[in-house]
Amino acid sequence: MEQKRPTIAGDEELAAEKPLKPVLQKPPGFRDQENPSALPSETATLPHRRPRPIHPASLYPEKKRRRSWCRVFCCCLCIFVAVILLLLIVAVTFFFLWYSPKLPVVRLASFKISKFNFSSGGSDDGWSFLTSDATAMLDFRNPNGKLWFHYGDADVAVILGEKDFETNLGSTKVKGFIEKPGNRTAVIIPTRVRKRQVDDPRAKRLRAELKSKKLLVKVTAKTKVGLAVGSRRIVTVGVSFRCGGVRLQTFDSQMAKCTIKLLKWIKLRS
Repeated sequence: MEQKRPTIAGDEELAAEKPLKPVLQKPPGFRDQENPSALPSETATLPHRRPRPIHPASLYPEKKRRRSWCRVFCCCLCIFVAVILLLLIVAVTFFFLWYSPKLPVVRLASFKISKFNFSSGGSDDGWSFLTSDATAMLDFRNPNGKLWFHYGDADVAVILGEKDFETNLGSTKVKGFIEKPGNRTAVIIPTRVRKRQVDDPRAKRLRAELKSKKLLVKVTAKTKVGLAVGSRRIVTVGVSFRCGGVRLQTFDSQMAKCTIKLLKWIKLRS
């Protein structure tokens, strides 16, 4: 018997009855369990990965150790500095609370001129020669109740006049001394001048101001002062005193105050 072949029209009807299913794409590297022979194509391209550099295993621990040692050292150093500063602050605070340190009180107590003469030079040269003997007295007082002052040798100078008419009346060296708590010390400063050359306008003004007691007097001294508890010195600093800047007539009623200069830029009133 002859089999009947379906016609084209029948094929179209069957195709219309069966819906078409979308073909699923297989992911890369998929392996069919039912068909083991279906292996992925060897020619399939895989994403290219850059190989990581291989370092010796010993490098990383050394870097970590170095960093950790640096951190430990910095932390220890900061702690040490902080402890030192704390101890220093505590010690200074205790010192100020217990001893209550005060500056020395220095005054220019008196100034006297025993000789003050001018001898003229040549007739037309316009110069005179000063001969003078003077004595100044500085009054030192220690207002502290527990602290001592140790004064070193001092270079003292006496200056008369003001501004352009200033004249050095001589300088001398005064021996140092020790001042106990609450003690008061008077230091005599003698100065002499022999035939110091002075121009005639200055000599004329100095004579007139000396006669009217309007002559301005200044005494400067450079020395070292040590602060001590008993016989033990705590600190010694270089200081300079500038006393006076007042006129002779002022000494008849009161002493002239002094300014204390520390470290060349700190000025304190005593």
